[in-house]
Amino acid sequence: MMNRILVINIGSTSTKVGLFEGEKQIFREDHNHSPERLRGMDTYEAWMELHRKTLEGVLTQHKMKLAPLHLVVSRGALTRPVESGAYLINEIMVQDLRSCKYGWHPSNVGPELALEIARRHKTEAIIYDSPSTDEMDDIARFSGLKGIERRAAFHVLNQKSAARRAAIRLNIDYKKARFVIAHLGGGITIVAYREGRIIDGSHGLSEGPFTPQRTGSLPLLDVLELCFSGKFTHKEVQSKLFTQGGVSSYLGTHNMVEVEQRAKRGEQNARMVLQALAYQVSKDIGSMATVLKGKIDAVVLTGNLVRSETIVEEIKERVGFLGNVLVFPGEDELEALAYGGLAVLKGAEKIKQYPPELP
Repeated sequence: MMNRILVINIGSTSTKVGLFEGEKQIFREDHNHSPERLRGMDTYEAWMELHRKTLEGVLTQHKMKLAPLHLVVSRGALTRPVESGAYLINEIMVQDLRSCKYGWHPSNVGPELALEIARRHKTEAIIYDSPSTDEMDDIARFSGLKGIERRAAFHVLNQKSAARRAAIRLNIDYKKARFVIAHLGGGITIVAYREGRIIDGSHGLSEGPFTPQRTGSLPLLDVLELCFSGKFTHKEVQSKLFTQGGVSSYLGTHNMVEVEQRAKRGEQNARMVLQALAYQVSKDIGSMATVLKGKIDAVVLTGNLVRSETIVEEIKERVGFLGNVLVFPGEDELEALAYGGLAVLKGAEKIKQYPPELP
């Protein structure tokens, strides 16, 4: 009997679940939740109930395919900083996520749901390549102001998956490769990947290029004026920066398919915004190339936004001098989680205990 792995990926607006037998996907279901359904969801328990109900419906439908189940893998969430790889989901992790001590995101409920299912099937549950992964070099933590430290907040799961794919494409050892990897989606992060570790990168909320809804890095003097103008509350400023910024602030929409279509129809403003986004991404790619001292095997572009011809061509034109530019459109998060689970079951990777003993 091949190893059976149930994979759960809880997002801000979706519940994704898949069953894998070895590397083969047995089933996959993606459930998107409407803005109306999500309105007013302001407690951990409310999010638990929403995703538990969705998962139970899927598991009931596919009940005969689940037995036996050897491992449950959940997308990671906002825990204490960890290294990449597999961590056992336990009560300490669940309590950290429930307390929101390290931040809140709907994905916080995923590990607890995975643990519930694993106990029912008398097996273990893990997270893999968590977004809370922190492998940054010490020198990368300096911000420029004592008391404020740069933190890791990247698209680790998809970026490390893209690194593995790039290494296979180039026929080089994943653990010896050096890449600059740009994840372009609802969030955008650009990281320096060195020999299996992400040693620096642009923080997904407070740094880097603007995104469909986030501002990314902003001129500090203007931010100070905005904050102390007396026109906005703290919450309103947060909304401006994290949900009403970026492409949305320029074009009135964060639907990037629509923006691409508008640009192709000749709307100059839409085209300029796409070019500006690509310009900022390219600058950060150059920045991360210097972290690796220019010694890189490839620039890797991944995420849903690299389906945009305009964005990809603009980036290639600006960073092509660095060498290979590999493009992997979309996100393979379920597959990446399944990969991690299979590596554990085969003994290629060990399950680490949470909380980690970091220096």
